[in-house]
Amino acid sequence: MSEINAFRTIWTRELLKWSRKRTELVSTVLQPIIWLAIFGFGMQGSISGSLGIDYLAFLAPGVVCQTIMFSAFAGGVSILMDKEFGFLKEILVSPVKRRTILLGKIFGGASIAYLQGIIVIVLALLLGVRFSSLLGVITALGVMFLLSLAFMGFGMAVALRVKEIESFQKLNRFTVMPMWFLSGALYPIERSPLWLQTIVYFNPLTYGVDAIRTALISVERIMFGVDIIILCIFVIAMLWIGIRLFNRSEESS
Repeated sequence: MSEINAFRTIWTRELLKWSRKRTELVSTVLQPIIWLAIFGFGMQGSISGSLGIDYLAFLAPGVVCQTIMFSAFAGGVSILMDKEFGFLKEILVSPVKRRTILLGKIFGGASIAYLQGIIVIVLALLLGVRFSSLLGVITALGVMFLLSLAFMGFGMAVALRVKEIESFQKLNRFTVMPMWFLSGALYPIERSPLWLQTIVYFNPLTYGVDAIRTALISVERIMFGVDIIILCIFVIAMLWIGIRLFNRSEESS
């Protein structure tokens, strides 16, 4: 089996597994609707005036990032499940390189998170959010894929480190929600206390939120170029760490 065929097979398998989970498909639609329709419309009157823009439009990029991060990071558990149920052992005896196996799983999970992010953009449009331009939407789609890769790699690296499904699930709940709240997704960064702003700027999700918001509604808090550079560094770092941990874990097992 060639490396490209192996990569494509593993990537396709991840997508097929997701497409068969009806509960996940329904929650992909319902959760963003709750945030956009209930929280967005509910806070619109009290916040829009002080922001100078429509709060629902301000919130939408943050919900896109939330959906991508939650899905991608949680996708890291797939490597542990494959290990527990024997699929990983079967594929490791093939002549396929280990990095190809891991990258196939990472790109598969990232593709799922990316599709979920696109669904949120469509929902935002249906709820009346107006984006700046078609070029901005296309730019945002590119940033969204970077973000999907970054957090899928992050989730995979954490999963490979903890090595147990229960431990990963606990860490997932402890990690993703604080990162989202501390990313400027719900409120402007500059309105936070100085000590909190320092934490926010150390959060890689902050740069994804800002880049997507800049692209979609032309509201820029950090330079767009800085956002992209930091996201690219984060993607490369997470992929590199994930591959090293995967190689080590399989060598020691």
